[in-house]
Amino acid sequence: MATPYKPKNILITGAAGFIGSHVTIRIIKNYPDYKIVVLDKLDYCSNLKNLLPVCSSPSFKFVKGDVASADLVNLLLVTENIDTIMHFAAQEHVHNSFGNSFEFTMNNVYGTHVLLEACKVTCGQVRRFNSSM
Repeated sequence: MATPYKPKNILITGAAGFIGSHVTIRIIKNYPDYKIVVLDKLDYCSNLKNLLPVCSSPSFKFVKGDVASADLVNLLLVTENIDTIMHFAAQEHVHNSFGNSFEFTMNNVYGTHVLLEACKVTCGQVRRFNSSM
């Protein structure tokens, strides 16, 4: 029988947004042994204030950056020994997408692609990938 998987180092993208912040806070409060690394570019639909309840936690680390930056994502996966990714980074205001659909594609689709490629580069280090996309 296989032993149940228990994450140790979780990368949460888009954690300063509505859904991501609630998930981040819940994980830090319920699983204090997990190390949480947050990657968020703090766009118009996110706010660092959403994470104030956990900013002082020793298991919390905030990195301001874009999920579409392959170099940054690869660096974080390796240096933080990330084994789990929870991907919430996205621009979700549909009415804004009509005027600038390329930016939405870049953020929502390309960012997800960068994360998946980074998982391949780490050769099995990342054992779980969860996305809200």
